[in-house]
Amino acid sequence: MLDQRILDTMMINVPAASMWRDNIRITEAQEPGFITFETDVPAELGNYRNGIHGGTAYTIGEIGCGFAMYSFNTNNVCQSANINFLKAVPCCTVVTKTEPIHKGRSTAVIRVSTYQKETGKLLFQSTHNMFLFGPVFEDVEQ
Repeated sequence: MLDQRILDTMMINVPAASMWRDNIRITEAQEPGFITFETDVPAELGNYRNGIHGGTAYTIGEIGCGFAMYSFNTNNVCQSANINFLKAVPCCTVVTKTEPIHKGRSTAVIRVSTYQKETGKLLFQSTHNMFLFGPVFEDVEQ
């Protein structure tokens, strides 16, 4: 299990707006880099068809890659990202999983996959290139 300070720090990667803060729950964080969280996507974050907006999907990916890197006790910033939209669905609860593809001293690549909770279908997947700059806490092993 990750250090509680790391888990608390991961939440700084969530936008302060209540529609984000109140709707994200980390459900699994046993191993650094591999984080699972749920998001209730409200209609306010949907598009004109009540589907999950592309910007909302990107933000979920951005939150996920930050969670993954903070779970390594590493300060970070996203350098670049791409996203593939695979299935359009109405706003709903989604499950997001992160997977580190590469983690070096100064860069990392994180894959973030988001699924519709009800069906388990893959909705969108993003890949984020991260720049790493030092530990969050000096006394926590990475």
